[in-house]
Amino acid sequence: MSDTGERILLAALRLFAENGYEAVSVSDIARQLGVTKGALYKHYKSKRAIFDSILRRMEERDAAQARENALPEGTPAEQREAYEAAAPEDVADFAKAMFRYWTEDVFASGFRKLLTLEQFRSPEMGALCQQYLGSGPLDYMTALFAARGLPRPRQEAAAFYGPMFLLYSVYDGAEDKAAVTALMDEMTDRALAHLKEKEKEKIVDKEKITFRGEEERDHRAVENMIREAFWNVYHPGCSEHYVIHVLRDDPAFVKELDFVMEKDGLLIGQNMFMRTFILADDGRIVPVLTMGPICVTPELKRRGYGKRLLDYSLEKAAAMGFGAVLFEGNIGFYGKSGFDYARKFGIRYHDLPEGADDSFFLCRELIPGYLSGVTGVYQTPEGYYVDAGEVEEFDKSFPPKVKQKLPGQLER
Repeated sequence: MSDTGERILLAALRLFAENGYEAVSVSDIARQLGVTKGALYKHYKSKRAIFDSILRRMEERDAAQARENALPEGTPAEQREAYEAAAPEDVADFAKAMFRYWTEDVFASGFRKLLTLEQFRSPEMGALCQQYLGSGPLDYMTALFAARGLPRPRQEAAAFYGPMFLLYSVYDGAEDKAAVTALMDEMTDRALAHLKEKEKEKIVDKEKITFRGEEERDHRAVENMIREAFWNVYHPGCSEHYVIHVLRDDPAFVKELDFVMEKDGLLIGQNMFMRTFILADDGRIVPVLTMGPICVTPELKRRGYGKRLLDYSLEKAAAMGFGAVLFEGNIGFYGKSGFDYARKFGIRYHDLPEGADDSFFLCRELIPGYLSGVTGVYQTPEGYYVDAGEVEEFDKSFPPKVKQKLPGQLER
């Protein structure tokens, strides 16, 4: 979407949220933007077309929120195993993220206020309000808890979601909005503690998940699994399978932290770590770890296996005395395992221009306070930079796959 098209949506949504959908005209939107109606009509044919575009955007963003927090997007019938794998901790993290999304995100907050304002004026708006803010979230949580086998899932879902729904309104009228968000987190943590007690009453999961160090006999299977997991994800094709192939011989490779995960004796995941450092602003060299590639076999993604592997790996790294892990990843997933934005620790990503988006750069202290008083620049190990020609040659030893340019891939 063009910048102008985006500005139109934001301006319209702001007016709709303040005055109501029916009270706002195309002229009002054009006036808010400082453009003519004719200029606006070049992007949208009518006020309804603007609203429909807002609605499509919210549908996309709603699905993305579940995806980024490793929760199922489809129905229980479509993704039964994904619902079963969604632990109470996952739901709690999702609830906290969604509260911030619906209150702090300009687009989502405006849409929420629009639906709240219009729900009693229009059957369509009333249905949308239920879908996004009422029965929709309640039904979703009920399905998650039912799939886990929790008793009285509807009641548990209402107890979990009720404070969140109430605190939306409290947040809007509060002077200290941070205090409301903190209260939401506290209420969610209490609900989580209750649900974890309920989980103890269930029959223990019978599937056998094991972790062990990668062995030479695993190398080819691990490389193929990584290739399948990353193919066409970030770029047409992938290089991650070659990266791990060369990193195993790199002096910075930590063999003791090179793990595979098995389910019922079958390889389903892997993770590895490399030594690196932070060049501190005061001249010190601060040793840290970086991580990856990390993956779960594609058919088992978004079922909780990745978090189990990650948490196991980090526990072992901490036991070996390493102080911190820095790497590139999605905060929506890795935040559940204690990662935060590296900028909050005073650490900058090498070669990144000042002011550039660094939300991909994450950090977790394994030793509390390890980075206290440290500011500086993180260095990616040289071994991660592989030659494209060598990747192509290595890839020829695997079964042929079609490279595709897909939406959402990174620009080279």
